[in-house]
Amino acid sequence: MMLLVLAACRTPPDKIILLPDPQGKVGAVIVHSATGEQTIDKAYAGVDVSSSGTIQTTMDSQAVVQRRYADLLAARPPRPVTFTIFFLFDSATELAPESTATVRQLKAVLATWPAPEVQVVGHTDLAGSQDFDDKLAMRRAQTVAAFLVKQGIPAQQIETAARGKREPLVPTADGVPNHMNRRAVITIQ
Repeated sequence: MMLLVLAACRTPPDKIILLPDPQGKVGAVIVHSATGEQTIDKAYAGVDVSSSGTIQTTMDSQAVVQRRYADLLAARPPRPVTFTIFFLFDSATELAPESTATVRQLKAVLATWPAPEVQVVGHTDLAGSQDFDDKLAMRRAQTVAAFLVKQGIPAQQIETAARGKREPLVPTADGVPNHMNRRAVITIQ
């Protein structure tokens, strides 16, 4: 007969560490357990929560966190990236000259992005009627979606929507054209 003794077996504590966003901003997290709560609001501060609910605060440096959790941090998905492509007046296919560089940047990001999910939202300026602008905005979104499919993004990973003149980048009076509002916004996540 075999006897197995598990002496002093402990479940490791749950660990929560607060990381800053890419711009260095830090929010706050309130950690609740069976026996209390703790707020962490400093970069690289953390808590260990034992199976009994005891909360112990920790504080590491960025270098320590980067070294200790390098594999975990490397496995995080990329943060969403947004691109804006501008169109010529009343066109759903002709891009404004300033969009050429944006298209190059978009292609470069797509070439390195693992399994992208893409949202494309078409917009117009306030020069046309609501119905006309809604249709034009959708055609702009569909033009960009077709381009993305040609770049190798599966169509089922692309969502299109149109806002028409409802969300102008530059507010103007109704009926007033503005080139900054003739756009498609592409978000890759």
